[in-house]
Amino acid sequence: MGISKLHTRRARAKTVVAGLLATGMMAMVLPAVAQTGNTVDSVEFFNSRTGEYYRTDITTEITAIDQNAVASGWARTGQTYRLWRTQADAPAGATPVVKLTSLNFATPASPQVCSLNKSGKLTPLGGATGGCVPQTSVTYALLPDADGNCATGTQPVFQAASANNNTRFANQLSVYQEMFDRGWAAQGVRLCVPGVSMAEDADVYRLLKHATFGANEALMLQVKQAGITAWVDNQLNMPAQSSMPTLPFYPTLRATDCVDSNTPATMCARDNYTIFQIQLRFTQNALTKQDQLRQRVAFALSQILVTSGADNTIMPYGMAKYQQLFLDQAFGNYKDLLTAVTLSPAMGDYLNMANSNKPDVARGIAANENYAREIMQLFSIGLFDLNLDGTYKKDAAGNLIASYSQTTVEHLSRVFTGWTFANFNNATPPTRNNPGYYDFPMRPVESNHDTAAKTLIGGYTIPAGQTATQDLTMAINHLFAHPNVGPFLAKQLIQKLVSSDPSPAYVTRVASVFNDNGSGVKGDLKAVVRAILLDAEARGSIKTMAGAGKLKEPVLMALSAYRALGGVNDGVWLRTQYAGMAQDLFRAPTVFNYYVPDHTISNGKLGPEFEILTSTTSFARNNFLNNVTYTNYAADANVTASTGTTVDWAPWQALAGNTAALVDKLSWILAAGALSTSAQQQIVNAVNTLAATDTLGRARAAAYLVLTSNQFQVDR
Repeated sequence: MGISKLHTRRARAKTVVAGLLATGMMAMVLPAVAQTGNTVDSVEFFNSRTGEYYRTDITTEITAIDQNAVASGWARTGQTYRLWRTQADAPAGATPVVKLTSLNFATPASPQVCSLNKSGKLTPLGGATGGCVPQTSVTYALLPDADGNCATGTQPVFQAASANNNTRFANQLSVYQEMFDRGWAAQGVRLCVPGVSMAEDADVYRLLKHATFGANEALMLQVKQAGITAWVDNQLNMPAQSSMPTLPFYPTLRATDCVDSNTPATMCARDNYTIFQIQLRFTQNALTKQDQLRQRVAFALSQILVTSGADNTIMPYGMAKYQQLFLDQAFGNYKDLLTAVTLSPAMGDYLNMANSNKPDVARGIAANENYAREIMQLFSIGLFDLNLDGTYKKDAAGNLIASYSQTTVEHLSRVFTGWTFANFNNATPPTRNNPGYYDFPMRPVESNHDTAAKTLIGGYTIPAGQTATQDLTMAINHLFAHPNVGPFLAKQLIQKLVSSDPSPAYVTRVASVFNDNGSGVKGDLKAVVRAILLDAEARGSIKTMAGAGKLKEPVLMALSAYRALGGVNDGVWLRTQYAGMAQDLFRAPTVFNYYVPDHTISNGKLGPEFEILTSTTSFARNNFLNNVTYTNYAADANVTASTGTTVDWAPWQALAGNTAALVDKLSWILAAGALSTSAQQQIVNAVNTLAATDTLGRARAAAYLVLTSNQFQVDR
């Protein structure tokens, strides 16, 4: 891949998402393999004339090819791994590795050993003429388990095949990625051979893409030492470290003396009438706090149960409390969260449940339908009936089946009448239609609640004569019991954390956990998140099946860039950059978020984040990354404890004398080792045009080119 191709336009990026993965390796511990016995090198050659690859572990043959004593055009690729010399040298269970007429290793198969002659044709190893004939196996390897895992002490060998049946075996992920990028079929792990596996490192880096706001080498080593499952469980059980700022009450109408006076303590308008402090705290938390998984899940939930600071009627102190809900309940029960969201004054303001009056035909008053509609469409069951795997059910005529009707909306809207904002300090019962106040959950005014019977989905009836709280509780329990809720929420959380277009089987597994956490509890978000992250479709060293992975949304891209590179970052400049890439933090343009979960790309796959990837935002993303690598930002005198934003380039400069090592390390941290060999070489070549003495320039150039690559921008 040329350097120019690393700077993707929308069409190119869409194509990449279609090529996201194949071999779901489970995160499990296999028996260790002792490194005993004699081994031999398996050396790979490439023929520049035929485009074929050939491997051999026979010393005389290797020497002959090196000396051009056999067919011309062959040269070493530099890709070598080891095999056990004999079955006696190998661990128990080893299988013969044999060479077939495909010019490559394959196993298991009949033990045929073939060699190259000077005309480029295969002949028996014994030197006879004619086609290949059965011979004794030369070397041995282990086979992976059913999930594609290799035992500890061995490394996987991946197989890729071209359309014309040329085959290549590679123990380096960058080589396997290279073949996949060329259009070869990624066929997964085929052999386990002696050596230290990098597959575990790749899986850990991929996990950090799913469960944090960005990887770095220190965190990777921490996860690797603990083990993926143990680290995930530790994150799920870690007490919250992150919080939203506690902002003081300010009236909706700003006083004339509440202005910005250019000192940290006197920025009244900025701090109390904009969401500056909320955006700043979120960014600082994401950059520095250890409860990364809690933050990622809270951010995902905030984009499903949307309110927006773009609605200027919601006061910032109320928006801070609303976002705190997600941090508090990220690993709680979804029904509890849905109830808290329903009674949140920020949501009450945003979707007009607050001060929704009971119907009065004579006075032309009808219950407001906004929240009733969105709690069904966006927060619980969706528009159409779903199978457990997230696919749509259809009637006998093949039509989608609506989950609810307009009549349902009208009846449910009457359930939500009578609720209003609490009085100041929540000290006295509210009166009808209180003005906006966001410190406490909404409270009911019973005289303004519709007490008539209501009929909901499937003929479910809420009886007449109940209180506002009783009606609301029954309605939420009814929605939560709907069979759509599991697949509806499971699929969206998978999309936010792991993959834009998860397979129906993946959705089924996670939805099943949503429906029952193993102890008979429905809606356990901790169990759901654990199932998402540890699923075979999420874990593994590399993913090549169509639809796997997701485009980094701007907030994640920006934060992961700085977390990877290191340095000092107070979040002040960084929080200003999200909007230019079409994700103004906590200021979504509509209740549908920045992008919709069912947005599809040109190949028909789901790609929600691509909805906000345009030619304009593509340039904005690369311009942002240019600023990350080439610009330092001074401390802001108007922000308390501001440090400015700078990258610590010293560790990267230390590698600048070996540009291949520099690029390789960046590839691991930023792209989970998925940057192909040719892409890495192109970057190395570009960086090497800078003087060797310009270590800062080399470090910055390498970082920028990896950051703007497909493999960083798309998490697979």
